[in-house]
Amino acid sequence: MKRAFILLCVLIFNINVIIAQNEVTGTLIDSTSNEKLAFVNVGLMRTSDSIVVSGAASNENGFFKLVNVSNGQYFLIVSAIGYESLKKPLDIAGNLDLGIIKMHPGSTTLDEVVITEKKPLFVNEGEKTLYNVKEDPSIQTGTVSDALQNAPGVEVDVEGNVTLRGVSSVEIWINDQPSHLNAENLKTYLQQMPANALEKIEVITNPSARYASKSDGGIINIVTTAKIQKNEFVSFGVRASSSPNVSPWASYVWANDKISFNAYVNCNYSQWKSNSDGYSTSFIDNEDNTGLDTTSHRTYRGNSKTDNYGGGFYLSFEYKIDTMNNLSVWMGGWPWWNDGFSFEEVYRHEFMQDSGMYHYTTDSDNSGSSISWNGGLYYMHKFNNKGHNISFQMNGNLYNGNDDDSYKKYYTNQPWMNTDYKTKSKYNDFGWGANIDYSIPYSKNGEFGLGVAYSHDPDTYVYTYDTLSGDVYVTDEIRTLDRNGGSNSFDTYVTLQHKFGNFTVKPGIRMELEDLYCDIESYDNFSNSKTYLNWRPSLHLSYRTKSMHNFKLSYTRRISNPASRYMTEFVQYNVESFSVGNLDLESTFTNSYEAGWTKYWEKFGSVGLSAYYRGSTNTVNTVTDVKYDDFFGRVVNYTKPMNLGKTFNAGAELNVTYRPNAMFNLRLYANVYDSYLETNYEKVGKEKITSELLTYSLRLNMWTKIWKKLEIHASGYYRSPTQTLFAEREANYAINCGLRADFFDRKMSVHVNVNDIFNWNKWDNNTTNPYYVSYSSNKYNSRTVSLGVVFRFGKMELERSAKQGGADESVPVAQ
Repeated sequence: MKRAFILLCVLIFNINVIIAQNEVTGTLIDSTSNEKLAFVNVGLMRTSDSIVVSGAASNENGFFKLVNVSNGQYFLIVSAIGYESLKKPLDIAGNLDLGIIKMHPGSTTLDEVVITEKKPLFVNEGEKTLYNVKEDPSIQTGTVSDALQNAPGVEVDVEGNVTLRGVSSVEIWINDQPSHLNAENLKTYLQQMPANALEKIEVITNPSARYASKSDGGIINIVTTAKIQKNEFVSFGVRASSSPNVSPWASYVWANDKISFNAYVNCNYSQWKSNSDGYSTSFIDNEDNTGLDTTSHRTYRGNSKTDNYGGGFYLSFEYKIDTMNNLSVWMGGWPWWNDGFSFEEVYRHEFMQDSGMYHYTTDSDNSGSSISWNGGLYYMHKFNNKGHNISFQMNGNLYNGNDDDSYKKYYTNQPWMNTDYKTKSKYNDFGWGANIDYSIPYSKNGEFGLGVAYSHDPDTYVYTYDTLSGDVYVTDEIRTLDRNGGSNSFDTYVTLQHKFGNFTVKPGIRMELEDLYCDIESYDNFSNSKTYLNWRPSLHLSYRTKSMHNFKLSYTRRISNPASRYMTEFVQYNVESFSVGNLDLESTFTNSYEAGWTKYWEKFGSVGLSAYYRGSTNTVNTVTDVKYDDFFGRVVNYTKPMNLGKTFNAGAELNVTYRPNAMFNLRLYANVYDSYLETNYEKVGKEKITSELLTYSLRLNMWTKIWKKLEIHASGYYRSPTQTLFAEREANYAINCGLRADFFDRKMSVHVNVNDIFNWNKWDNNTTNPYYVSYSSNKYNSRTVSLGVVFRFGKMELERSAKQGGADESVPVAQ
């Protein structure tokens, strides 16, 4: 593995990424004084669709060079304060030297001239790291996916999957609002939207009280600026992989400067197969509480296969009422079906009873279906164009589904124990929410933010267990469950941001009031509710120097309340185990500290070093243990949610990005952290059990785009063994690569991608501890090859409105 990783490094470092096409050069001078004009913006605009394909600024000698220009017809556009704008048609068929270009002083005298300082390409500001895409001429010919490759800490693979610091659970926002698309929906969207439609990309690794995000992966906010001319845009395509998976889709957009309409439809088929084997040993305290007695030992092997079918549609309408008011509505629906089977063979040895050895097999068939709907409305009113605005959002989601499973268990030596049973699960939840956000600048350097939000999130569940008795199935009332639970939440936040020159301070606080409820009709009409009131303070400090040294320091507190389904004393009996709730659960508190330094160079890239600490108390997790139960008449496994002491991760991260131009970057991430776990669950008289593990990871990514048409992706990573509260995972490593090509002025795109080229992760192994020892392994094909093709017709500007991808998820409500 190490040799392959080194070979990858050598290969990446030796790739020649600068393959130039035509160049357009010239020198700008004042037509009156013949003085050379420095730092003047020069661009090439394609005459066919008015898209700027290349841009640059003249140097101190007035010289400019536009690179990677394809043959064709263009307008040369030159603009400078105090001079008449120049728009000159060009027919380019090779390198072109325009020689001396004379700029004529403007004939209009301005009463007041406001000179705006050029924004730095990268900068830390409060909680955000900004990439000012609008200030990067060399990325204007690319896509949003290309621009994201240059945002600090962000990586987009050839299929469009986005990660932040290597974590995939990142939230994507568009224009300060959560996108109503999951990762699959975003793939094609990001790969089609032109980069010249962007103003900036904001990366938030440690969200403040302004955000209700519970994502550990952070937030990426994409801010757009493009004005759309009246036109329409049609795109369709198909993605397929060896997993196997196939997903055809189509999208239609109609828009002008006031109205935008988007319609999208897709369908999907996928299959999952795996082989598994493992063992488990359970223990119980002995009578004098001085040690452990073995209760049973279990070994198993099995296989499974599931076929999944689905699809969906999405409709959105956006109306720009005037320059100060904007309204948008959306809705979507995603049906899903699955059908599968599994087989398992088990040997179980009971040590505490005379029953001895059991050998049995289980055949099961499973099927299910679900459909999710969501819709919403968003309205914003601007009081002025300086940041004073108020916005309102309301949305709802409906999730309806059922699962039907049947099992046949056969015993080799105890045929009288054979069982034939069926289970059915149903859920039908409608949730909704609303929020208001208000922002007002109180001075040139300060801004005040306020917001309120309410959400209703139900969690209903009906589970029926029927056993074959004679020729009919009879309901087992003890194992049947009818639960109606959920939560009602009210949030409010206040933030303040002020700039003192290049120093920014942003304090904030968020109040979260959540009422959890759980009613179980099948358990003597059990009813319980509990209210949690929590406060989430945050503080973000940042400072930057003129030489692009950026410093940041941040603190946030996050609170996670228990799931409503845990708020019960009901005992849920399964086939050979049971689970219980816990009425005494408390909230989990997580305190996050982060400090960092980053140095940016426009022609090199960046070097950054950060240190972090994330500590949690009252961590909620389910304990798996064993105890004697009268219902089974023997010692069996059971699970129970509990607050289990504390955990923390403390470490440091080094990241180096080499970026000689906007179409190539090479990144190295190195991370090392100490993982500490402490549980208060007693075992063998111990008051607590601790575990500590030093973990490190290395990741090398390369991305480039050559000839403006061909993207090349390559990455390799290694992660040492890791641990969670009750599991240890073995080391993980892989090499991935992919290609993406555009044809016919991006009217067609094709991609191919290979994940885990050498299939190193085909075995998924873990060990649980410290109360219930087990080893399990899943064998599957971790090497996947995927292919995709996209066709586009119409105004490319409208790509920013085309929402495409796979199934949607519930929409975040509280901002």
